[in-house]
Amino acid sequence: MKNYFILLFMSCFTILHGQQVPQSNTYLFNKYSFNPAYVGMEKCTQISASHLNQWLRIEGAPATSLFNASTSIGKHFGAGGQLLIDKIGMLQQFSGMGTVSYGFNIQTRHEIRIGASIGYNQYRLNPSSAVVFDPLDPIVNGGNQSSGVINTDIGVTYRFEQFELGISTKQLIHSFSNFGYTNLPGYGLKRHAIGYAAYTIPLSKTWDVQPSLLMKGINNVMQVDINSSFIYKKNLHLGLSYRTQVGLIGRIGIQLKDRFLFAYAYEAPMANIASYSAGSHELIMSLRFCKNPREKQEKMSRNPIHDTIVKIVYQDIYHVDTLNVSKVDTIYIKETTPNKEDFLATAIEKTIYFEFDRALIEKESMGAIEGLINILLQNQKINIYLDGHTDAIGDLTYNEKLSKDRVDALKDLLLMNGIAANRIKCNYHGESKPKSSNTDQVGRAANRRVDIRLIQE
Repeated sequence: MKNYFILLFMSCFTILHGQQVPQSNTYLFNKYSFNPAYVGMEKCTQISASHLNQWLRIEGAPATSLFNASTSIGKHFGAGGQLLIDKIGMLQQFSGMGTVSYGFNIQTRHEIRIGASIGYNQYRLNPSSAVVFDPLDPIVNGGNQSSGVINTDIGVTYRFEQFELGISTKQLIHSFSNFGYTNLPGYGLKRHAIGYAAYTIPLSKTWDVQPSLLMKGINNVMQVDINSSFIYKKNLHLGLSYRTQVGLIGRIGIQLKDRFLFAYAYEAPMANIASYSAGSHELIMSLRFCKNPREKQEKMSRNPIHDTIVKIVYQDIYHVDTLNVSKVDTIYIKETTPNKEDFLATAIEKTIYFEFDRALIEKESMGAIEGLINILLQNQKINIYLDGHTDAIGDLTYNEKLSKDRVDALKDLLLMNGIAANRIKCNYHGESKPKSSNTDQVGRAANRRVDIRLIQE
């Protein structure tokens, strides 16, 4: 019994004065929980709910419920909010926060995002069920108490293809509340630093492995999670982690139709409270709504391109190697030329590149598309052939569908700009016809493409 009270006291003391930020074992499925910069990063609307019971068999052990939601706004912004209910022993915390984020790209593939949160923490202290050793204890004699304090978080993330890095600070501004107790130091929020790094490695057509590292620090105390996650077809997640000063964590998650996520984590303590506790259990459920890549492309192309690209058509045609430049003036300056549709001696070929794992055209390829649309608008007897491709990351079925989505996105863009459907011929090949090697990032980027041929029928 003596050991029990000592253990409970030391556990409360550690959380109140050391690791004030509530623990989580499913944060890999909900990165917004530790870094506000992840809000809106995936261009999806996501709602998550999780519950953690720590240190089973220990009365008064922490129990944490977290609810949050986030979404993207336009091209660069994100917004979200979260509600936290955390209870340990006599102390209960209610926290509500709102978050905004802003993201931008450097050279297309380097993505940087900054996020900030501000909210309010409400604390309630109820000593009525406490085991009393000192009847003169001011906390026991003070009765129920409540106090509130402003809370702030800030974070930044960086992503380059399969690598991501995040740094955040929880409870950035030191705030203080004394619950109204006389001659007691009170309760103050301490700044926490959190760092996260991960890299996704494709093992085969269906399996990926993602090693990651999470570091949490306060003052001179540091705790590290070393994680290894195995992902099958982006639907099944199996993970094992080692947390310093604690023990092992096992995780399993199931993704259904890229919309529903159910995950469970179990922490098995190996030190300190291992002989008293049955471990910690946590469940998380998420619901995600993402815009279809084709819808994104259509939104980008809401205004017809052919209204704005006539000014550049001469320069674009001039640079086509297979075109007789001497005929350009005849075709586009004198619209009445009878041989306007006979200028295409051989097929014109272009390549349109796409973003990683998306049917979203890279900005650098939009100029080529504008020129192609003008050729098709001016020459009704020319047909366009689209061949979709992907890199080798992911399984065969997924990549075949992704290559089809890319072809469909480009086809929709052509249709919206006045090109008849019977002039567009489509085919898709997945990863079966690479243009470059898939062993490095440059080669894989060259394979995320749609090859285009213009042929006069």
